[in-house]
Amino acid sequence: MELVDWLPDGPAGWIVLAAVLVALGWWAARSLPGRLFGATSAQRLAKERGWLVKVSPTGPGGGSAWEAGTVPGTYLEFLGEHQGLVFHAREHRTRATRSSGHPGEQSYRWRPDYVVTVATTAPPGQGADRWLAAYPAILDWEQRIFHDLDRAMRPPPGGVHSGSGVVSVGKRDDRLSKKQLLADLDRLVALARSQQQ
Repeated sequence: MELVDWLPDGPAGWIVLAAVLVALGWWAARSLPGRLFGATSAQRLAKERGWLVKVSPTGPGGGSAWEAGTVPGTYLEFLGEHQGLVFHAREHRTRATRSSGHPGEQSYRWRPDYVVTVATTAPPGQGADRWLAAYPAILDWEQRIFHDLDRAMRPPPGGVHSGSGVVSVGKRDDRLSKKQLLADLDRLVALARSQQQ
């Protein structure tokens, strides 16, 4: 058998083949940037911008809260400064629950959720000291958002959570990618600046 034997015979077959290829291309364009971001680009992006990054952190360390480990289920985490404001971004993975068959049981699939947070009021200090000072408060704030994402609660208008000197955006069942991270940071910084005026 040759490859020619597997090609469609008529126009209907070519239409089906084209539809399958378009669907595969759409899936790849939607899912691959997020899948590859943690494995390849996250470290490079953090190094270029002078941010702190953890990819698939494991176990506790020592020293600051940043080094002492992280919340279980965290896959990717950034801490840094964007346009003069302290920010934190975290992708969390949890087991999805089944909605059919045996509802409520855990599925074989991991569901990624992420939250990007910008502090509107920065603690005193310079550089990484300032980021690390804001880190524990930001983690506490994000825990509530992740809890709402886990329970599939409806997000606030515009998808932006604000209060306690921070603004955040959270996405359920979506991976953090470079493009999405930078877009969310620009959006949150603009919102934070408008709230400061």
